[in-house]
Amino acid sequence: MPISVTSKTMKLTGSFIFAVLVGAIILCVLISGKDLLAWLSTALGLAAGWGTGILLAPYRSEQVRFREYAKIASVFVTGYLVGKLDRVFELWFDPTYGPLLLRSSFALRVMAGIASYLLAAISTYVARKYLSVGPDAERPSPV
Repeated sequence: MPISVTSKTMKLTGSFIFAVLVGAIILCVLISGKDLLAWLSTALGLAAGWGTGILLAPYRSEQVRFREYAKIASVFVTGYLVGKLDRVFELWFDPTYGPLLLRSSFALRVMAGIASYLLAAISTYVARKYLSVGPDAERPSPV
């Protein structure tokens, strides 16, 4: 009996392989760096990415609730965080201590956080969008 390779199977397999590869790279960098704040940054990125992935691919029963969450989050982002961006740039380019972005420990923490965020967001999105377990599993809504 021949094995049927579908678009869904290819997307899941490719995403899984890529996620394992990226996760292994992040893990190797974190272990060799021995930086607890980088580990914390990675954990924060994973948690935020997981939440983002869930919000990006809601199941039908979650759509109404998630629209409300998106409204609340957008108010927070546009109001509070955008107002604080100038302070972040001041810290990043402070002439007293030199550019913060050029410090290797800071760059490692930022990149670990961003990479883990993207890894979690994409993996969660792909899993919710293309993977369903069991005959009564809820399917994500079509986009």
